[in-house]
Amino acid sequence: MKIAFPLLNEKELAVDFAHSHYIGIYDETTGATDLIPVSGIRKTVGSTLFLDGVSCQGLNFVASPFFSYMILRVFKENEIETLKAKGTSLDDNIRYFKNRTLKPFNVYESLLIGDCVRDCTGCGSSCSEN
Repeated sequence: MKIAFPLLNEKELAVDFAHSHYIGIYDETTGATDLIPVSGIRKTVGSTLFLDGVSCQGLNFVASPFFSYMILRVFKENEIETLKAKGTSLDDNIRYFKNRTLKPFNVYESLLIGDCVRDCTGCGSSCSEN
């Protein structure tokens, strides 16, 4: 099974995928974590195409401290389960994933919390550049 995390750097989770510098993809079969740098990719192909591309990596799960409603929809359409990360340590969250202690992300949290939801009229590029 594979799980993706939004990362600020090689070891620290970003608050969500829209604010990440890397996407870390942990493969439970091999025990390896691949890092995909996102700088320039979003500007070239756009956020939605980027998310669709990440979704095509054979992911079963994604874990993040927060998910916007739009990204939850993309993952749901690609049958990828969304999990609520605990803290910001990548290593800790991989361990929680392996122990099956990460809980499903509550969709209501994406509707009630976060500046992006409150300030955006849509999920355009100005929102994901913050």
